[in-house]
Amino acid sequence: MLKVGIISDTHLGFAWGEERQEDSFRNLEQAFDEIIRHEADIVLLAGDIFHDRIPRQEILARAIELFSKCSAKFKSRPFCIKAVKDKQAHEVRQFTSPLIAIWGTHERRHVGATNPMHILEKAGLVTLLHAESVLLEINSDKLGIHGLSGIPEPQVRQALQTWEPEPFEDSFNIMMLHQNFKEIMPPVDHALEFSDLPAGFDLFVLGHVHNTQIKKHPLSKTPILVVGSTVSTQSQKIEAEIRKGAYIAEISRQSCELKFLPIKTRQLFYERVTVANQKPAEISMKIRDMIVKYANQSYDLKPIVRIKIDGVLAQNFSPADLDVAGLAREHVDRIILSIDKSNLVSEQLEQQSKLLAELKAKKLSIDQMGLEILQRYLKDKADIKKLETIFHLLADNELEKAEEAL
Repeated sequence: MLKVGIISDTHLGFAWGEERQEDSFRNLEQAFDEIIRHEADIVLLAGDIFHDRIPRQEILARAIELFSKCSAKFKSRPFCIKAVKDKQAHEVRQFTSPLIAIWGTHERRHVGATNPMHILEKAGLVTLLHAESVLLEINSDKLGIHGLSGIPEPQVRQALQTWEPEPFEDSFNIMMLHQNFKEIMPPVDHALEFSDLPAGFDLFVLGHVHNTQIKKHPLSKTPILVVGSTVSTQSQKIEAEIRKGAYIAEISRQSCELKFLPIKTRQLFYERVTVANQKPAEISMKIRDMIVKYANQSYDLKPIVRIKIDGVLAQNFSPADLDVAGLAREHVDRIILSIDKSNLVSEQLEQQSKLLAELKAKKLSIDQMGLEILQRYLKDKADIKKLETIFHLLADNELEKAEEAL
């Protein structure tokens, strides 16, 4: 039986210089340790291993130290017997790194430039694949790994068709990608669909999406593993609900069993506050009660409390009147507080938005929209002919004539 560890989206260096700068390294080390504890033969890394295309030297140094430490824990190295690039197969017959990786969207740089995953490859710490395949021999079993590193979305479908990988015969074949897929992401232009994945493979491993899930190919029913991330970078509601971790695939000739290996991460709590014509003081009181509830509990690591506010404020108040910075300062020693009020609007702005939506629904011309807005907001609503004259004079930059008309 082969055992393959699988990790993705570790985002090393995320929040560097902030209170959470150790999280990405701590979490990846846990994931490595869990995989080693389960006696994995190799580890697959499905992209976005680093958070930045050009990470600080301190981050690179920490990554090299961490990858070296992990590699040293493997009892043996896989033996590479064949490599395929540009549809040309080459006999290799040499031992290779037990860490097989692709880069993601966060590491991707322009053609010819060195990204941080290239540095790990040059240091001998990973085998890096981009539109490439390798056939490994592990304990008399054969395993084919096929990897396509992150591609710009408009080019990815053509790149996949040009690459056109073929599974190795008499072996278990795994394909890794780091892209958007319509079935697991909000609608984006040029995203792939599961049906774009080629036939003949035994397991697809997808990076990029931060919440883990297991799907199936619509035609072949091949398992599609969405690995998920090891660190919360966006503090979204789903990240508060689904645990972080790695996977181990136990592969035999007849089956592939996927086991999730959870890791211990900084806790994330997500709250939503809906406002309906309330004053900032009332909202502050409600949020303060939420904060105190979390601040009075005990944690191994200071938790993240994410509060999202949306709705309409009471009349004569604006979002600027809600002092979220002051709320954050009150319990800075107990929790990491993030308050999002981007969807909080004033009553006046809400009315304006409704008016524009209403006018847009009427499919009026720009001139007609302008006239209706003027008619609603100017006191002299009766003389529409006069308003029309003023509007057209202003549109033609005839300011003096418009003033005379007024």
